[in-house]
Amino acid sequence: MDSQIQQLNELTDEVAKNMLQSIIDKKRKLDQINEKEKQIRWLLLGCLALISLYVFFSFQQLSLITYRAVFSFVLSSVSHLAMILIVFSLYYYLLQIRKKSEKTEKEFHDLRCEVIQKSPNLWGDAEKWEARQHVFSMMKKEYDVNLYYENK
Repeated sequence: MDSQIQQLNELTDEVAKNMLQSIIDKKRKLDQINEKEKQIRWLLLGCLALISLYVFFSFQQLSLITYRAVFSFVLSSVSHLAMILIVFSLYYYLLQIRKKSEKTEKEFHDLRCEVIQKSPNLWGDAEKWEARQHVFSMMKKEYDVNLYYENK
């Protein structure tokens, strides 16, 4: 459990701490997946740019560009097929990471909404209700998790 969450001794009970820690864990996982998605996207764009340059300079050497010439050029070398395979593999991997990102984002949002909806139960009496403000502001400031509103 994070040190910030552990320091909330008098402000929350163990159930609330566990819920807050779960939100933090989901947020970190979501950030990690989004960073990985961004890296794969840049890698894919870089590969496409390099292949485009390679194809551009290779076709400048040919005097007549036809579909037959393009097809025979692609099949003329194993390295050309490997480039195509790499691009399609990166694209498929990017799609898989995007699905995982959407699923993790939905889980994070659902968990965040659950804490917001259960906050009257978790901080029921008047003095704990004021402590809720401190907990929510700490979560926003330290972990960039908005627990004030259910909308994103």
